[in-house]
Amino acid sequence: MNVLLTRKYGSSLKLFQQIFKNLNKAKKVNSSFSTCCKHPRVNRLLIKVGVRHISTDMAPVFTVSPKGHLLVDDKLHIKLTGLPKEKKVTVYGFLEEEGKKFESNAWFETKSDGTVDLQIDPSTGGTYTGVSPMGIFWSMVACPGQLEGIRMMKKNMDTPFRTSVSVHDGHLNLGEVRVNSDGALGSTLIDRYYKAPGVRVEEVTDGRLRGKLYLPPGPGPHSGVIDLFGTVGGIVEFRSALLASRGIASFALPYFLYKDLPQALEDLDLDYFMEAIDWLLGRRDIIPGGVGVIGVSKGGDIALMMGTYSPKVKCAVNINGCPIAAMYDMKYKSRGETIKAVPFNMDGLKYEDDKVIMKGSLDIKTEDILPVWTSDVKTLHVLGEDDLCYPTVECIKCLQSLYPRDKAHNCEVLSYPRAGHLIEPPYTPLCSVSYHKTFNLHFLWGGHPEEHAKAQEESWSRILNLFRTELVCSSQHNARL
Repeated sequence: MNVLLTRKYGSSLKLFQQIFKNLNKAKKVNSSFSTCCKHPRVNRLLIKVGVRHISTDMAPVFTVSPKGHLLVDDKLHIKLTGLPKEKKVTVYGFLEEEGKKFESNAWFETKSDGTVDLQIDPSTGGTYTGVSPMGIFWSMVACPGQLEGIRMMKKNMDTPFRTSVSVHDGHLNLGEVRVNSDGALGSTLIDRYYKAPGVRVEEVTDGRLRGKLYLPPGPGPHSGVIDLFGTVGGIVEFRSALLASRGIASFALPYFLYKDLPQALEDLDLDYFMEAIDWLLGRRDIIPGGVGVIGVSKGGDIALMMGTYSPKVKCAVNINGCPIAAMYDMKYKSRGETIKAVPFNMDGLKYEDDKVIMKGSLDIKTEDILPVWTSDVKTLHVLGEDDLCYPTVECIKCLQSLYPRDKAHNCEVLSYPRAGHLIEPPYTPLCSVSYHKTFNLHFLWGGHPEEHAKAQEESWSRILNLFRTELVCSSQHNARL
């Protein structure tokens, strides 16, 4: 039974199935589905629930591998069989998360055996072109009629991103698929999670520390990472859940606009983050000796500060952050110091259709750069060259130039042309613009979908490799990885 049809008509189709079974028992029809559809009683029921036509041809078969509990960074092999040979078809993806709707489409021509294989066959049109096994996921765009600047983000780690993937006759644009949504030749549902079975989550309320600790399956000890996001505030957990699913304990650490934490960025102090390092290393299920830190945007700034001032940070991943204190001083009360801010320059702001480009608002000088090279921390900088929020490429080039030759190996840079600011785990759609609740503005983040997707896929594998190499990651959960 067509998945889309079942989802739409639910209990009425169960009634239809029961009628079909009873008619068979009474010998009033044979066991043919198509014959049953023509029976007057069944036909009246179908019309009553709004089904005007059911194709009685053999439905195409979707094969998705690997099987089992899929994670969002799993590269899938999706193949369709049982289609008419040498015909134009459209593969359509649809996902709804907390009321936000996203979609994608790709055009193919079936081969002489009636198959389409997303792993080897090129899309000739739609939201992506060329060969991309995961294109139907990373090329998703927001469906029309919604608030501008919505972002696909998972907040409940116990539920999957559920994508309906369907195939349609002809090369259809997104609007045409929506109009003919009942006309799918076949469909399937694909569930992808950030959290693997056995991953444990602990709410952290210790002293002034707040957040959630994601622990891999098994007793450990596990390598430990502190996970930071930017000026959106609150707690963001999806990356920590995925890190734990890949064998690395991760502390999702909010630092403002969460519970009783500060309500404003100017109230931050570096001691809070240093306390988080000590707390994580004080656990018996965390490998002693040092932690990793990962941060994006403002979180990247803070990750570099932590690596600069704490010898307990062995490695730091900076995703489009700058080695500075951006906009606000960072107090370091325990040492009686303050890391002076690079002030916000309103004259450097640009606007495009009432959306903010912030990149030119920070006038950074060499003397503003954090002395990261004075530490032995291993840093990995993931940069989008089309970042419209931060002058990250220029900043990191300046930082590199300040490293003495004998420490240059500690500063590794991955720079991606046409990638934007929000570089996330693989196969997440590009978010090039979103509403920023902290500043009550729409921000332009930059990026181009295909190049941004490549940056996310490559950088994620490099990030995992860094943590496993530098933190002596527990091997017991890595067999699958």
